[in-house]
Amino acid sequence: MKNTPAYVKAMAMLAISDMSERKLREKLAAKGFSQEEIYEAVEKLESEGYLSDDRFIENLVNYYAQKKYYGKYRIKLELLSKFDRESVDRSFDSVCEVIDFKAFATEFALKEAKKGTDREKLIRKLQRLGHDTPSIRSALSVIAQSEE
Repeated sequence: MKNTPAYVKAMAMLAISDMSERKLREKLAAKGFSQEEIYEAVEKLESEGYLSDDRFIENLVNYYAQKKYYGKYRIKLELLSKFDRESVDRSFDSVCEVIDFKAFATEFALKEAKKGTDREKLIRKLQRLGHDTPSIRSALSVIAQSEE
């Protein structure tokens, strides 16, 4: 199978930035490629391993948890805005099993405590970041121990 113009354009887009299959399809359609050309290009990219929603989801989950201190709930909302529910449901839980969200909530809480953020404001920030109650309680207990 030769490299079609849609495939070449898709490769160029992926070289600049990793993206979901849905977003790639939208961008190729906006460039004027037919649905058949887009389908063939996406299939070839997936078979060659250049396009994988599961891998992209894994990278995003790690980025959101480690760099932005997001909790599970917020990460899932972010992913659902970029991917279809089936892709998120397929990958999300297995990726989250290996991430210590309590540790990231605690790290964020310690940074905020150094800034002088009070307890109530800290709780609200952790909730907005999508952390669950056990993670927030754990972070607060570490803060309380460090203040003693």
